Amino acid sequence: MIGIRRGESAVGGSAAVGIEDKASAGEGADEQESSPLSDLRCRFGAESEAPLSDGHVYVKGKAKTAKPKKLTAMVEQYIDIKSQHMDAIIAFEVGYKFYFYGEDARIASRELNIVFIPGWMTIEEATSSNKIYEKFASAIVPIERIYFHTKRLTEKGYKVGIVRQLETAALKAAGSNRNTVFKRELAEVYTKGTIVDDFSKMSGMVGASQSSGFIFSMCEELSGKNQNAIIGLIALSPSTGQVIFEEFEDGFLRGELETRLLHIQPCEIVLIGDVTKESEKVLKTVVSHHNNSSDTIRTERIKKPTVENARDHLTQYYGNKMQTSQTHDADKKIGEVLEYTQSLSSSVIVCLSAMIEFLKEYRLEGIFELPHCFEDFKSRSHMILNGNTLSSLEIYRNQTDFTEKGSLLWALDQTRTRFGQRLLRKWVGNPLIDREELELRVAAVEEIKESRSERWSTLVSLLAKLPDLENGLIRIHYGRCTRSELYTVLRAFDQVCSAFPTAVTERPWRSEIINECFALLPKMSFEISKFLSEFDHKAAQHNDKYHFFKDEDEYRGIQDEKLGIIAVENELDTFIVEARKILQKSYIKYSSCSGNDYLIELRNQELRTVPKNWVKVSGTKNVSRFHAPEVVSLLRERDQRREALAIACDQYYKRFLVRISERYQDLRNTVQALAKLDCLLSLVAVSKMPAYVKPTFVDEPCIKVEGGRHPMVEQLILTSFVPNDIDISSSSTHAMIITGPNMGGKSSFVRQTALIAIMGQIGCYVPAQSATLGLLDAVYTRMGAYDNMMAGESTFMVELHECSDIMRSATRRSLVLLDEVGRGTGPIDGVAIAHSMLSHFITDVKALTLFITHYPMLCSFAEQYPKHVANYYMGYMERQTEDGETDIAFLYLAVPGIAHRSYGLNVARLADLPKSIITCAAEKSAELEESLSSTQQLNWYAILLSMRSDLFAD
Repeated sequence: MIGIRRGESAVGGSAAVGIEDKASAGEGADEQESSPLSDLRCRFGAESEAPLSDGHVYVKGKAKTAKPKKLTAMVEQYIDIKSQHMDAIIAFEVGYKFYFYGEDARIASRELNIVFIPGWMTIEEATSSNKIYEKFASAIVPIERIYFHTKRLTEKGYKVGIVRQLETAALKAAGSNRNTVFKRELAEVYTKGTIVDDFSKMSGMVGASQSSGFIFSMCEELSGKNQNAIIGLIALSPSTGQVIFEEFEDGFLRGELETRLLHIQPCEIVLIGDVTKESEKVLKTVVSHHNNSSDTIRTERIKKPTVENARDHLTQYYGNKMQTSQTHDADKKIGEVLEYTQSLSSSVIVCLSAMIEFLKEYRLEGIFELPHCFEDFKSRSHMILNGNTLSSLEIYRNQTDFTEKGSLLWALDQTRTRFGQRLLRKWVGNPLIDREELELRVAAVEEIKESRSERWSTLVSLLAKLPDLENGLIRIHYGRCTRSELYTVLRAFDQVCSAFPTAVTERPWRSEIINECFALLPKMSFEISKFLSEFDHKAAQHNDKYHFFKDEDEYRGIQDEKLGIIAVENELDTFIVEARKILQKSYIKYSSCSGNDYLIELRNQELRTVPKNWVKVSGTKNVSRFHAPEVVSLLRERDQRREALAIACDQYYKRFLVRISERYQDLRNTVQALAKLDCLLSLVAVSKMPAYVKPTFVDEPCIKVEGGRHPMVEQLILTSFVPNDIDISSSSTHAMIITGPNMGGKSSFVRQTALIAIMGQIGCYVPAQSATLGLLDAVYTRMGAYDNMMAGESTFMVELHECSDIMRSATRRSLVLLDEVGRGTGPIDGVAIAHSMLSHFITDVKALTLFITHYPMLCSFAEQYPKHVANYYMGYMERQTEDGETDIAFLYLAVPGIAHRSYGLNVARLADLPKSIITCAAEKSAELEESLSSTQQLNWYAILLSMRSDLFAD
């Protein structure tokens, strides 16, 4: 349905619902709703009249000033709440619906495709004396669909606040404020990054995503004249409890910042204090280039505290938590967190302090109270793949449509749980560089692959049935876990404990990783059984709060209210005896009709004995139904006790969740063990694929592969993949210069080499006949051609910037992939730059280097350094067609030698360029080749090869 614009009338069956609270006693009781059209006619007259922009109404040649109408108490309540949260779209609960008002209504109408009813658009318009309308503009959604619409709005980058009624009619009627507006306050605030509630169950969404991803926060300070900056970051995932932090120095290109953004892939960004233009450009580029069009990243700016104030704030915050903790263990754990946070770097402390205040609005600051939740982004035992490498090698997403299909993560992901999938993503982006740790992981994969134990089939079946335990645990910690979800989570833990009851003492596996994981599975068996024994499982499955706890003697507040309700109901049963005497009838009993119970029903010819103070509730032509004053009073008391019972049930349930949350870390250790086993099983599934082999690891930096294949391409293409060999090492040939025709497979060859090395260091078998790998400390790539218009950088400028970063960072243990360096400028400058860079990597850095080029003269490095440089080209076959043209058949096989031509005209033919253009180009190509004599070519090569290797050195 199309929303109605401001100033237009809504014609049809839709009703214009004002902001007045119809449910509240004492206000608006005699008002009736009317359609917008009739409302306009009442205010402007039945004849053709139109509102003027200055608040006057023109009627039959006269201008009348609209009388200002006093705002109702509920309008003032809304204005007060909205004025404190102007950055949020407010959903306001009124009865059984949620209302969006003013400009929020326009946004909701546009984004949710719901009806827009004209009215005041701003608070200023509502409080002005010149009012065209008498009510706020509004848009309405039913109460049961609020979470569905909230999620839709947050996914589009909006912040949504939900204002709820805190009073019920029964308690309000019994209180001293019975004649005032219902008390309301902002109960929940959501953004895309702060959704931890299970909206899929609340709103009936099928397959809705629960995980909200990471909130990325950063602050920075300039550290030099070259626009270098010290950046502190904290990235947190409220739905899993993970907190990542780091302080690092970045150059003016902010390449390190881009790398972290690509690894973390945030769904929300919080900028703490002022951010430099260089960082702003990187943030905008990453947000625009690496997200789907339907995926909006929200950005918010908050105030930056000083380092001293941040330290004092953390001390005060954790100190207050220690004072309010209920057990000694909880107090001790919070003290450990405080001690740990005080040891962090100053910029991280600033981010932490700011984010604690930021998350208070969402009631999620408890994420920073969890022990062992903090994790340094850069670990010495892991390789950090930079942003270019993640993109060029398609580690997380492909470069075609930026989806996961076709990426390395897609090829390796055979996990069965959400928490296992998250851990595998971390493994893929952070390959191991500690040889001992890597060989332990590979040994675990090998043992599982060769094992025939039934435990693995039991584990696989169990993992496939588990819910997202990581998300469930953090929701328990936040106190937002529903009763049915709590039962699901605890029942899942119980199934894990029951499946492996003796794993604590048994250590049947050769792999210590497997033994440690299995030992953690039944560790919480006693505590889980105890928690499950305290509540009724059927009541939990139906979210029945009133019969949730089994032993209600331990919960006196619940039992007292229940006994009070029973006493009231006994009094109601007793009153029916008195009613029979009053009515002089022995057969009178209570009846129910249309939701009203304890009604006394009489035939219409028997009404002469009904007391005058009895209230007629309903009736037909044959019978009438009454409530006696005593019944009305008792029903009011019963409703009040029912609502008090609901409050007591919720209070005791929250205390129960706090008790479970005290064992959060132990339960999370179990989840992490399951996640690790799930990831190992995923690697095993990949390792069992045809022609996958276990790599051998050595200390020397090297990549020696026989029959290597591209792990993603071979799964996507219908035909068989052509395998290739490669043999490079730091002690012998450590640089390969690769030439060949366009589209001959050069880029695919170097990419598969890097991917095989990365897969090996993840701990997986690799697609090859044999593989010997030396551990790399990094993989650097410079591939593809693109500019950076937002930063005002040309294609060639971007190319040189990336090469500059690689030259500063690469070491002898790095793998460097360079694709057609120098192609962005003229041939002389391009060859000169490519020559100098290649010389630098060969003679100075001595990194493992794969250099793709269309400049054959660079191949002379193999003659200068025969022990360290080798020339290879991608094989092809050339034949003449009937019309005299040259046709190329690609072999996709890397062979020793040099390709002296690139066969660009063949690509032009494949691209379906007009034949006349291709013919003309062929003639011109032949003329240019003929014009260059062999002597001139030799002189050309001599000039280039005489260039100093430090031509472009600093």
